[in-house]
Amino acid sequence: MPVQQQSELDELHARLRRLEAAALRPRGRTNQVGAARYMNMSEETLRRLHERGEGPPRARIGTRNWSYAFDDLDRWLTERGAA
Repeated sequence: MPVQQQSELDELHARLRRLEAAALRPRGRTNQVGAARYMNMSEETLRRLHERGEGPPRARIGTRNWSYAFDDLDRWLTERGAA
């Protein structure tokens, strides 16, 4: 196979891998239950992390609920070395 064709094929394979990886990551926001599941921890552990001021960024929804952005969860996990 000519070098140029192989190079183009390699670029397409790399692009396909990036697209497949992006498709597997959920985007948007989730609640506390979803955040705990996504990070593979219990809701209680997540709650305690927040009590100590060590939890991932979150936003208050109403008076009793929290919302987490998946991008923030990914960043928090990466910073902790858990991703």
